[in-house]
Amino acid sequence: MEKLKRMAQVAGIVLILFFLSACFSLNIVENVRNPSRYFKKAYRQIEEVHRHNPNREGRAQHLHLLVYDGSDHQIVEITVPLWLVNDCVNLSEEIAEIGKEVDFEERYDFDWRGIEDLEEIGPGLLVEIDDEESRILIWLE
Repeated sequence: MEKLKRMAQVAGIVLILFFLSACFSLNIVENVRNPSRYFKKAYRQIEEVHRHNPNREGRAQHLHLLVYDGSDHQIVEITVPLWLVNDCVNLSEEIAEIGKEVDFEERYDFDWRGIEDLEEIGPGLLVEIDDEESRILIWLE
């Protein structure tokens, strides 16, 4: 019972951080057959970031994520301030402890520590994936 209480507390903290942040942006677009216009817009934003920071100098402020799921014909756009990402990373140790108690690591393979230095990477493109059914862009601004 104590495990469930702790897990609920951590989940509550994470949800509060997400919902209280006016800077967090989530947009889901249904029934998208051709995601090209969404990705063209994102590439223009990324080009602008690279134009102002050709050597990835400076500190990034926001994490952007654009995902197209071809099987659901859905676009998901997310913009998150990096301070919020860092808060989630800081909570990851507590989440990891709870995860050990409920076998979280056996079900999910995600290491939050891998993203704790995103601010230091600098603005620009992080990940680009384009396969037969899905497209993903992740960049820092």
